[in-house]
This record gives sequence, structure tokens and C-alpha cells, in this order.
Amino acid sequence: MKTGDLVWSYHNGLLRFGTVVGKRKENKWAYFTVNWHADDAHAQDIQWRKKLIHIDHSLKEYRADMLNGISAKRLMQVLEEHTYGKENKKDV
Repeated sequence: MKTGDLVWSYHNGLLRFGTVVGKRKENKWAYFTVNWHADDAHAQDIQWRKKLIHIDHSLKEYRADMLNGISAKRLMQVLEEHTYGKENKKDV
């Protein structure tokens, strides 16, 4: 993964999508900062948990094994088939 890549992560029942905005290496691991997109549900989940236990569990960086890459083209194909059906897919 590199800066600018589209990534996804599944955490606590939420599927999240974001763009890698930073990368660093430490002890043979790569760590990434991610700009998450349409991530209100995750933010609310973190705030609720913080209110309950008074500990902030939000992450600023994500280890490489916590993220999965996906191409924007592939994601668009999935959404098109979902929206229009496989046979009635519109050209993009």
C-alpha cells in the first residue's frame, strides 16, 4: 500500500473505506494514516464507547494487517451491479 491508495477495513461490525494519506515503518511493520470516507457511524461508535468507559480507543495509525486495498474501479463495478443488475449495467 502507498499514499493515495483506496483501502477498506472491517471493525466492530462496520465496513469502512478510506484513502491512505501517510505511511511509516517501524520494527518491520508498515503503519498508515487514513482519511476515512463517510465514517459517521464509526465516529459515533467511538464516542459512545468513550462515554461508557472513559477511554479513547480511536486509532491515529493502522498497522498494515488492519487494512485491505481495493481499486476504485472494482468498487464502482460492484455498486453498478447492485444498482442496475448485471445485465442492465450502465457504462461509466
